[in-house]
Amino acid sequence: MFRVKICGITTAKDAEMAASLGADAVGINFYRGSRRYVSPADAVSIVGAIRGKAVPVAVFVDETPEAIGEICRKLRIDTVQLSGNEPPVIAKRIALRRIKAIHLREGLEVGAFENYPCEAFLVDAESPGEFGGTGKTLEWGRIGGTKLRKQWILAGGLTPVNVLNAIHLARPYGVDVASGVEVQPGKKDPAKVRQFIINAMKGLCIERKYQEKK
Repeated sequence: MFRVKICGITTAKDAEMAASLGADAVGINFYRGSRRYVSPADAVSIVGAIRGKAVPVAVFVDETPEAIGEICRKLRIDTVQLSGNEPPVIAKRIALRRIKAIHLREGLEVGAFENYPCEAFLVDAESPGEFGGTGKTLEWGRIGGTKLRKQWILAGGLTPVNVLNAIHLARPYGVDVASGVEVQPGKKDPAKVRQFIINAMKGLCIERKYQEKK
């Protein structure tokens, strides 16, 4: 699984830029309600720009397994992010690597999703009516040291400035950013992307060494 994902990419230029700066994965949003929506036709050039350089991740919200399968098959994408309210029965029908986005709210713990059929989790802050990319920050200390049988990725309000501290407090396997490295929704700032990746990799490296010593 990837360590650093730049999500909400809308152009081949930004995708290539993110990959060249060291991003492990690029998120492409196929949810029509998103400000960062990309049509399957427009996604062809984005996927092509990072083929062999970074992992393309197709982001969906409450889409049918059939539609997900068709889009990913045409684009040759094998990793999807389920960012809606997809029940386990739907996730089981998706024959791809699955990342389940969990939008935390008061009274809801990550552990409640332990048995969800997926390969990894993405933990984000809840924002009513939204499905990610809001810039809303989680209480990192609240989820610090969360023990799951699957890898989990931290999202929600991350920026080049706070990502190092967020990793220190939350101790995730990887991190995901969208609005924190943008000029406007869907348009990435190369300087912010570069600094985010540098700081994220520094924090994740420190965390990995800490875990190895335990």
